[in-house]
Amino acid sequence: MATVPSAGSPAVLKKSLLIAVAAVVAFFIYSSVLRYFNWSEAAYGYYWAYRLPLIAHVTGGLIALLAGVWQIWTGLNTQSMSVHPWTGRLYAIGVLLGSAGAFVLAWTSALFGLAWAVALVCLAIAWLVTTGMALHGIRKRNVLLHKQWMIRSYIVTFAFVTFRIITDYLPYEAWWGISRADMSVAAIWPVWVMPLLAYEMILGRKRA
Repeated sequence: MATVPSAGSPAVLKKSLLIAVAAVVAFFIYSSVLRYFNWSEAAYGYYWAYRLPLIAHVTGGLIALLAGVWQIWTGLNTQSMSVHPWTGRLYAIGVLLGSAGAFVLAWTSALFGLAWAVALVCLAIAWLVTTGMALHGIRKRNVLLHKQWMIRSYIVTFAFVTFRIITDYLPYEAWWGISRADMSVAAIWPVWVMPLLAYEMILGRKRA
């Protein structure tokens, strides 16, 4: 007789967390992404001169955000496995496109100086490496390794959402007198390093 997962079971908690992530992604797309598809200088502002790499970065990130939610959901439920590989390829294409745009932007726009450029490059490298390891895992038919690296990859993908929430909605200027430039350079690291560290601690506890 099949058992129904309780409200506090790990499976239910994972699904609830993923639903919350999807809701935040939807808000982020509505508030911060859609305007870049209005092809005008007013929409892009400073980045109008760099609109091609920016739209590549935004489009790639959008694909990865949406496809990633689907990938993790179907992976958790082992459903739609015939579609799962194709959306996985779509996710990888999104990461590749988004990373390429990030590399170009880091060394051309440099809105907040060298520290900002280096941070963006490191973030793009982490995005590519974690996604590449997820692909490597599934090519070796190591499903567990694939899942773990896919979660790492999506943590990096979601960092762009967390970063915009911090820099757009946190009243850091009123609280601490910090400029947007300083806050951006400070926030770009912890938005992906700290969640990855937390995930590694969870994995380490499971192994122990």
